[in-house]
Amino acid sequence: IKIEATKGGIDIDAEHGKDINISGGQVLISSKTDEEDAIKLSTNVGTTETIVINNVQGTNEAAIKIEATKGGIDIDANAGKDINISGGQILVVSKTDEENAINLLTDIGTTETIVINNKKGINEAAIKIEATKGGIDIDADQGKDINISGGQVLISSKTDEDNAIYLVTDIGVTESIFL
Repeated sequence: IKIEATKGGIDIDAEHGKDINISGGQVLISSKTDEEDAIKLSTNVGTTETIVINNVQGTNEAAIKIEATKGGIDIDANAGKDINISGGQILVVSKTDEENAINLLTDIGTTETIVINNKKGINEAAIKIEATKGGIDIDADQGKDINISGGQVLISSKTDEDNAIYLVTDIGVTESIFL
């Protein structure tokens, strides 16, 4: 059965509270236009409405796959609303060789923070920051502290060179280093 409008559009409309049920083997939806919102799922009736994409039985790592072959993907929520990503292992990987390839950024107000918190891990590397080939730069604004505390604080060098561990101040005449 083919429903075709060679010159016009097709409108499928059901009464409020009644379903439009489309089912079959593979369900394909594609657009024939090059425009913004070429395919759009939208609700605009009330404050309790939701859009759900649910793969009930698929067990593949890509059971639900969102892919932009040539462009980007923008996930955006209203201010004050969360974007919740949860699952087994959460992997964030960049496909580009550039500065800020992965960037966690806040830029709205003066009380914002970024928190990395492992609540139940008891391993010595419960939170691990590692640069396999490069360095690690920890930098705070002038007048703000970098606070490192814990049980035993270990600082060790991996190089055999002068100043392998180097504590320096070079701002003014009243500065000091206290051990």
